[in-house]
Amino acid sequence: MMNYFIKQNEIGLRYIEFNDENVFLHWHNDYETRETIGGIFPFTRNTFREICRSCNEPYPYNIWFAVCEDDKLIGIAGLHSVKYVQRNAELAILIGEKSDRHRGKGRIVIDLIEEYAFGTLALHRLYALVYAYNCPAMKFFEACDWNLEGIMQEAVYWNYHFCDVAMWAKLNSKNGLEAKIINNL
Repeated sequence: MMNYFIKQNEIGLRYIEFNDENVFLHWHNDYETRETIGGIFPFTRNTFREICRSCNEPYPYNIWFAVCEDDKLIGIAGLHSVKYVQRNAELAILIGEKSDRHRGKGRIVIDLIEEYAFGTLALHRLYALVYAYNCPAMKFFEACDWNLEGIMQEAVYWNYHFCDVAMWAKLNSKNGLEAKIINNL
Protein backbone atom coordinates (compact mmCIF):
# COMPACT_ATOMS: atom_id res chain seq x y z
CA MET A 1 0.00 0.00 0.00
CA MET A 2 1.28 3.43 -0.99
CA ASN A 3 1.85 6.27 1.44
CA TYR A 4 -0.78 8.81 0.33
CA PHE A 5 -1.06 12.17 1.96
CA ILE A 6 -4.58 12.66 0.64
CA LYS A 7 -6.98 10.11 -0.82
CA GLN A 8 -10.59 9.76 -1.96
CA ASN A 9 -11.94 6.30 -2.66
CA GLU A 10 -9.46 4.50 -4.92
CA ILE A 11 -7.61 7.67 -6.06
CA GLY A 12 -4.73 8.96 -3.97
CA LEU A 13 -1.99 11.59 -4.21
CA ARG A 14 1.55 11.00 -3.04
CA TYR A 15 4.88 12.68 -3.66
CA ILE A 16 6.74 11.76 -6.81
CA GLU A 17 9.46 9.17 -6.23
CA PHE A 18 12.58 8.36 -8.22
CA ASN A 19 11.07 5.01 -9.30
CA ASP A 20 8.29 6.93 -11.17
CA GLU A 21 10.89 8.21 -13.61
CA ASN A 22 10.33 5.94 -16.63
CA VAL A 23 6.56 6.32 -16.62
CA PHE A 24 6.80 10.08 -16.09
CA LEU A 25 9.25 10.48 -18.97
CA HIS A 26 7.09 8.30 -21.23
CA TRP A 27 4.01 10.47 -20.60
CA HIS A 28 5.74 13.83 -20.84
CA ASN A 29 7.68 12.97 -23.97
CA ASP A 30 4.70 11.57 -25.87
CA TYR A 31 4.09 13.94 -28.82
CA GLU A 32 0.27 13.84 -28.62
CA THR A 33 0.33 14.51 -24.88
CA ARG A 34 2.86 17.34 -25.25
CA GLU A 35 0.63 18.88 -27.91
CA THR A 36 -2.31 19.11 -25.49
CA ILE A 37 -0.40 20.27 -22.39
CA GLY A 38 2.17 22.53 -24.01
CA GLY A 39 5.31 20.53 -23.44
CA ILE A 40 7.72 22.45 -25.66
CA PHE A 41 10.93 20.92 -24.34
CA PRO A 42 11.51 17.21 -23.79
CA PHE A 43 11.82 16.01 -20.22
CA THR A 44 15.12 14.37 -19.40
CA ARG A 45 16.21 12.15 -16.53
CA ASN A 46 17.97 15.17 -15.01
CA THR A 47 14.78 17.24 -15.26
CA PHE A 48 12.85 14.51 -13.48
CA ARG A 49 15.47 14.15 -10.74
CA GLU A 50 15.47 17.91 -10.18
CA ILE A 51 11.68 17.76 -9.76
CA CYS A 52 12.08 15.04 -7.14
CA ARG A 53 14.73 17.04 -5.27
CA SER A 54 12.67 20.25 -5.35
CA CYS A 55 9.81 18.50 -3.51
CA ASN A 56 11.99 18.48 -0.38
CA GLU A 57 12.21 22.26 -0.09
CA PRO A 58 10.40 23.84 2.90
CA TYR A 59 8.16 26.07 0.72
CA PRO A 60 8.47 24.63 -2.78
CA TYR A 61 7.75 26.80 -5.80
CA ASN A 62 6.33 23.73 -7.56
CA ILE A 63 4.54 20.91 -5.75
CA TRP A 64 4.30 17.71 -7.82
CA PHE A 65 1.94 14.83 -7.09
CA ALA A 66 1.91 11.25 -8.29
CA VAL A 67 -1.71 10.31 -9.00
CA CYS A 68 -2.44 6.68 -8.15
CA GLU A 69 -5.44 4.41 -8.47
CA ASP A 70 -5.33 1.29 -6.34
CA ASP A 71 -1.58 1.88 -5.86
CA LYS A 72 -0.92 2.09 -9.63
CA LEU A 73 0.56 5.32 -11.01
CA ILE A 74 -1.98 6.75 -13.49
CA GLY A 75 -1.04 10.41 -13.68
CA ILE A 76 0.86 13.44 -12.55
CA ALA A 77 -0.54 16.66 -11.14
CA GLY A 78 0.85 19.72 -9.51
CA LEU A 79 0.61 23.16 -8.06
CA HIS A 80 3.10 25.32 -9.90
CA SER A 81 4.36 28.87 -9.35
CA VAL A 82 3.03 28.68 -5.79
CA LYS A 83 2.89 32.14 -4.28
CA TYR A 84 2.45 31.76 -0.53
CA VAL A 85 2.00 35.48 0.19
CA GLN A 86 -0.40 36.17 -2.70
CA ARG A 87 -1.98 32.76 -1.93
CA ASN A 88 -2.35 31.44 -5.48
CA ALA A 89 -0.91 28.74 -7.71
CA GLU A 90 -1.23 27.28 -11.18
CA LEU A 91 -2.81 23.84 -11.31
CA ALA A 92 -1.65 21.21 -13.79
CA ILE A 93 -3.08 17.73 -14.24
CA LEU A 94 -2.28 14.87 -16.58
CA ILE A 95 -3.92 11.49 -16.52
CA GLY A 96 -1.07 9.78 -18.31
CA GLU A 97 -2.61 6.56 -19.54
CA LYS A 98 -4.99 7.37 -22.37
CA SER A 99 -7.25 4.47 -21.35
CA ASP A 100 -7.76 6.15 -17.93
CA ARG A 101 -8.89 9.49 -19.38
CA HIS A 102 -12.53 10.62 -19.56
CA ARG A 103 -13.56 8.26 -16.74
CA GLY A 104 -14.08 10.76 -13.88
CA LYS A 105 -10.64 10.25 -12.34
CA GLY A 106 -9.49 13.78 -13.16
CA ARG A 107 -12.47 15.18 -11.26
CA ILE A 108 -11.41 13.31 -8.13
CA VAL A 109 -7.84 14.59 -8.57
CA ILE A 110 -9.11 18.18 -8.86
CA ASP A 111 -11.19 17.72 -5.69
CA LEU A 112 -8.15 16.37 -3.81
CA ILE A 113 -5.87 19.17 -4.98
CA GLU A 114 -8.47 21.83 -4.15
CA GLU A 115 -8.82 20.32 -0.67
CA TYR A 116 -5.05 20.38 -0.17
CA ALA A 117 -4.51 23.83 -1.72
CA PHE A 118 -7.39 25.57 0.03
CA GLY A 119 -7.57 23.57 3.26
CA THR A 120 -3.90 22.87 4.02
CA LEU A 121 -1.90 25.53 2.18
CA ALA A 122 -4.58 28.23 2.74
CA LEU A 123 -4.36 29.31 -0.90
CA HIS A 124 -7.13 31.57 -2.09
CA ARG A 125 -6.95 31.12 -5.87
CA LEU A 126 -6.04 28.33 -8.25
CA TYR A 127 -5.73 28.88 -11.97
CA ALA A 128 -5.06 26.72 -15.02
CA LEU A 129 -3.78 27.67 -18.46
CA VAL A 130 -5.34 25.54 -21.19
CA TYR A 131 -4.64 25.55 -24.91
CA ALA A 132 -7.99 26.75 -26.26
CA TYR A 133 -8.05 24.03 -28.95
CA ASN A 134 -7.91 21.38 -26.20
CA CYS A 135 -11.70 20.93 -26.13
CA PRO A 136 -11.72 18.03 -23.62
CA ALA A 137 -9.74 20.14 -21.11
CA MET A 138 -11.99 23.15 -21.68
CA LYS A 139 -15.09 21.01 -20.98
CA PHE A 140 -13.36 19.41 -18.00
CA PHE A 141 -12.69 22.69 -16.17
CA GLU A 142 -16.20 23.90 -16.92
CA ALA A 143 -17.63 20.67 -15.49
CA CYS A 144 -15.46 21.12 -12.37
CA ASP A 145 -17.12 24.52 -11.76
CA TRP A 146 -14.05 26.57 -12.61
CA ASN A 147 -14.56 30.01 -14.14
CA LEU A 148 -13.29 30.92 -17.59
CA GLU A 149 -11.59 34.25 -16.92
CA GLY A 150 -10.51 34.99 -20.44
CA ILE A 151 -8.67 34.02 -23.58
CA MET A 152 -5.13 35.16 -24.27
CA GLN A 153 -4.99 35.43 -28.03
CA GLU A 154 -2.08 33.80 -29.84
CA ALA A 155 -0.22 33.47 -26.55
CA VAL A 156 1.80 30.33 -27.32
CA TYR A 157 3.52 28.83 -30.29
CA TRP A 158 3.13 25.15 -31.16
CA ASN A 159 3.65 23.22 -34.38
CA TYR A 160 4.04 26.25 -36.69
CA HIS A 161 1.00 28.08 -35.24
CA PHE A 162 0.27 30.62 -32.57
CA CYS A 163 -2.49 29.34 -30.29
CA ASP A 164 -4.94 30.93 -27.91
CA VAL A 165 -4.70 30.07 -24.22
CA ALA A 166 -7.70 29.99 -21.90
CA MET A 167 -7.34 31.09 -18.28
CA TRP A 168 -9.52 29.08 -15.89
CA ALA A 169 -9.67 29.81 -12.16
CA LYS A 170 -11.32 28.75 -8.95
CA LEU A 171 -11.47 30.81 -5.76
CA ASN A 172 -11.65 29.36 -2.29
CA SER A 173 -15.29 30.12 -1.54
CA LYS A 174 -14.97 28.82 2.03
CA ASN A 175 -12.28 31.43 2.71
CA GLY A 176 -14.70 34.26 1.91
CA LEU A 177 -17.36 32.79 4.19
CA GLU A 178 -14.88 32.47 7.07
CA ALA A 179 -13.81 36.11 6.58
CA LYS A 180 -17.45 37.26 6.78
CA ILE A 181 -17.99 35.26 9.99
CA ILE A 182 -14.85 36.71 11.59
CA ASN A 183 -15.78 40.27 10.58
CA ASN A 184 -19.25 39.88 12.08
CA LEU A 185 -17.96 38.78 15.52
